[in-house]
Amino acid sequence: MLLIKRLRNTALHRLKRELLNTNSLSFRTGSSYHSIESQHAITLEINGETLTFPHVWLRDNCQCHQCFHSTAKSRILDWSKFDLNSKATQVHKDENFVRVTWDDGHTSQYRLDWLKFRSFTKKNQQQYDTELYKPPKVTWKGDDFQKICSTNDYSEIISNDKALYKWLSDLSTYGVSLIKNTPNDETAIEAIVQRIGFPKQTHYGVKFIVQNVANTSNVAYLSSNLQMHTDLPYYGYCPGVNLLHCLVQTKSDGGENTLSDCHYVANYMKEHHPNQYRMLADTEIEWSDIGVENGNEFYKLYRSPVICVDKLENVTRINFSIPQRGSHFPGPIELVRPWYEAHSLFFELNRKFSAKFKVDTGSILVFDNIRLLHGRNQYEDRANNIRKLIGAYVDWDEVYSRLRALKVKLEKRDYY
Repeated sequence: MLLIKRLRNTALHRLKRELLNTNSLSFRTGSSYHSIESQHAITLEINGETLTFPHVWLRDNCQCHQCFHSTAKSRILDWSKFDLNSKATQVHKDENFVRVTWDDGHTSQYRLDWLKFRSFTKKNQQQYDTELYKPPKVTWKGDDFQKICSTNDYSEIISNDKALYKWLSDLSTYGVSLIKNTPNDETAIEAIVQRIGFPKQTHYGVKFIVQNVANTSNVAYLSSNLQMHTDLPYYGYCPGVNLLHCLVQTKSDGGENTLSDCHYVANYMKEHHPNQYRMLADTEIEWSDIGVENGNEFYKLYRSPVICVDKLENVTRINFSIPQRGSHFPGPIELVRPWYEAHSLFFELNRKFSAKFKVDTGSILVFDNIRLLHGRNQYEDRANNIRKLIGAYVDWDEVYSRLRALKVKLEKRDYY
């Protein structure tokens, strides 16, 4: 393994040396230095930064009308004719643009700010991620809840793009927010969803009603204690955002909501209980939901760990539901006991770091369904004391899309 690592490092070093070859033709126009690299890249000075752009990337991202459709914002060059070894023969840079002539005679022009925003330095790539890709997440525990949970006005979100942008930005950052002053109407939540994009339909419908129902196919439709969970972990692409409009709140004791930020809990486990964290991140579990809803029979199964992470160990999705964890354990018997121990620790830590509050009538609780656990305390349900919520789901793809579109509109800036 050590030999392989050394060989990889040597290859990477050789590649970097080729890309950043200092034996290049440099020239000066006015007060600007720029160069044609002799091997595989062009180096430019943009706003005081020396930035390197590989030939193949530049040629692939030519912005001319033959290579890029300006209204569709899409590449249209013919890849069957694309030359991976294209080289620049001339480079001309002025105050706002750089023009590159290629060895086949084709000419490309790029805005300097466009290039800088897409450059390959760690700092500029982090800026792209923060400004355009996704807002960075901020983790929290129960004591922080009142500080991080923003309160937003229903009418302002419906009528004002700045209010919509702020709400979605807060939701993306902290994973939770409240919308107040919602009309007392079962359709009111639809206008909020439409401001984002499109609803996520599941086998429970486009919308769903959360209230006490005898002989239900879903334990959320009971008045008993509802343990903290994520919704629908048995979906391969499960709903990202959960919206719950409180039409009627119970007047009895109980009925409080509980929320916990699993990103905080996962980071805590990674630091203080690394073995248990690794167990939950590496072990696939089968999630299931079987039943009938509105005459539709369903039999959902999906396998995924409790803690899903990307290649950088950033948490991307949480799956957790005691009722909807299947009875089949798809792993070796030696992992069963250690996994249950890690699962119990995760459950207890989420209880420890959770927030508890009671949503008011007329409020919509909105939260990240693949980040937060949510639950509800037991309440008394009777004819003159009911609790009724209208729920809907939206995919994160739609939220992030709306955020980016609003950012371009409000800032009057063409990121593409």
